[in-house]
This record gives sequence, C-alpha cells and structure tokens, in this order.
Amino acid sequence: MRKALLLGWVLLTACSGVPAVSPHYVLVSQAGSSTVAVVDPVQGKTLQHITVGGLPHRMVVSPEGDRVYVVLVGSQAVAEVDVLTLSVRRTFLTAPVPERRPDGTVIQAHLEQDAFSQTSCFACHNPGGARPFIVGERPVGIAFSSDFARLFVSHIRQGRLSEIDLDSGQVVRAVNLPPSGSANEAADVARVNARLVVALRPRQPSTEASAVRWLDEHTWQILAEAPTGSDPAFVLPLGEGALVSNFESNTLSLHAPGASPKSFTVTPGPLGMLAVGKGKILSLNYYSNAVSLVDLDSGQVQNFRLELANKVFVNPTHAALSPDGRRVYIVSSGTEGHLVVFDLERKQVTQAIPIDGLSFDAVVVRRQ
Repeated sequence: MRKALLLGWVLLTACSGVPAVSPHYVLVSQAGSSTVAVVDPVQGKTLQHITVGGLPHRMVVSPEGDRVYVVLVGSQAVAEVDVLTLSVRRTFLTAPVPERRPDGTVIQAHLEQDAFSQTSCFACHNPGGARPFIVGERPVGIAFSSDFARLFVSHIRQGRLSEIDLDSGQVVRAVNLPPSGSANEAADVARVNARLVVALRPRQPSTEASAVRWLDEHTWQILAEAPTGSDPAFVLPLGEGALVSNFESNTLSLHAPGASPKSFTVTPGPLGMLAVGKGKILSLNYYSNAVSLVDLDSGQVQNFRLELANKVFVNPTHAALSPDGRRVYIVSSGTEGHLVVFDLERKQVTQAIPIDGLSFDAVVVRRQ
C-alpha cells in the first residue's frame, strides 16, 4: 500500500472525530529518539518511527511532496525521507568531517575507521556507538534555493552557511559568515524570492543585540542588515519580507530591506511561526504554553492557552497546517509529548495525540 506522510505532534484523544479532509500524515521530528514519527491524525496515533540521526529538528517538504528533508543537529547532516516508502533514502553531510580537534590533535578514530567517506556522523556517533553522541557544527536552519535544486543550511557553532547540491548530495559552497557585532551564530536561514535571510545571534545566553541579514542568493553578497530582538529563533518568509521570532524578548519582528522593522509582542518564548491566512500568523510560544494569533495588518494579537479537559500542553515549538487550512497540528515538546490539534475557527484545542517527548518540528504530507 502506498503511503504518504504528514508531520505532526501528539494528539490526546478528544470526543469529536476529525472532519473529512484529504488523506494525509503528519511527520514529527523527535530529537529525543533520533526519529521522525509518522502520525495519522484521523486514527489519532503514531504509525511508525523512522530513524534518521542525532537530534532531528527542522524539516522542509519538496515541491512535489515526495521528499522531506530533516536537519540533524547532532549528526552534522540532513536526512532525505522518501514519503512513498516512509524511509530514509539517503543522508548528506552539511560540513566536512574534521581531521583534528580544536586543540590541534589528530582524531585517530576518524582516520582508522574511514569517517571521511560517511554521509552522516550518526553512522558512528549513535546510541551505543562512538562518544560523544552530539558532534559537528550544529546545523539548524534549512531552505530551498529558487530552483529547488539545492539546500541552504545554517550552522550555529561557527556561523557557517552551506549550500548543498541535491543531485550529488555534496556541499558545493560553504562560508563562515562575518559576525554582526557579537552576533556570530547563524540561528536560521530562509529564502525570500532571490534573497537569503539569515538570523544571527550572540552565543547564548546573552542579551546583546542580534541581527537579520539579507544576502543575494547567488553571490551571498550582503544586501541589508537590521537589528532584531534577543535570540532570534525562526525566520518565516512573507511576500517580500520576513518575520522573525525573538525567543527571549517575546516579540515577532517584520523585516524588509529598506524599511524599519515592525514589532509585535506575544506571550513569552516565541519559537515557531505558521501562516494561517492572509496577514494572519500563529506564533508558538514555548515558555507560556500558549499560541498567539497575530494580525499583521491591524497589529491585533490574541493569545490562547493550549489546554483541553483541564490538561495543559506545554512547550509548543513548531506547527503545520492541515490540507483544508482549518486545523493546526502543534508540537507540544515537553517530556510527555503531544501533537495538539488546534481548531482555527473555534480557536481552541480539540484533540491531542501522544508522541515522544522532546519533539520539535512538524510537516504535513499527503498520502499517495
């Protein structure tokens, strides 16, 4: 039977069923278990786990909907998941395997075990394998090129931006981005038309200034830069601009080249964001166990606590929209994880599906 995936977070069963909608799955990256969960929101359960690598976080879906690319923060790699077979098709490194440690000593095990031929550090650094488990340059952000033939990946550890050719699976360009003041970690990357938007932050914890930088997609020339709130976490493309969540300053900042940023205050800990209609954004607020519905045109912000039947769903991180645009699948990433279903019309939680704790991102894929 042909399968497709939709990425999502836990749903603790509620009384009413899910309305008829295009068959889909929710895929959820589960950092605590090195897997991506395949969740059926109609059955309200996880169907299977796909082992992908260390600390899977952000995910993007190919334009055809047949591939999902998963950033492996702990394995310095990206996993390509086949939606039809619900399995890992291949992995590719986002930065070279190092020959030496920071102190200059040779990593003998890399030489002896031919680590340089691997396409993911998870091949050796996995539960039961080499230590430490979490290694590499910490890739976090991911975006497609304009022609969807390449991936751009941002790294926190060295402020590196890498470009990966999807045909070969090889890094074809990599640059350590110049810092903006003390902001030297590339926390996220997104593409807005033919421009890249990179969120730069200081090494955390810090209250020093962060920055949003615009680059030419092809030359990586700096086109513009503007300050943003403390600890920018996520960049959401919006038309000609980009919305940035500022995790520690409880704001969303709307940026566009040549214009002053516009700020919206939400409840504490904004992390992921999701467009849910024309000019409407849902902000996932990690610290406050809540979401904010933001109207970018009017500036109105409505806040909603994530709870159902006296149960509070904690630490929302990212979310995905159902194919009919009526419901949002929200990852509640506490140690007791859930994929929470939020009804946009009723503005309330209607269901919650159990998933692994410490989950992070979600995407929806149509069943084939």
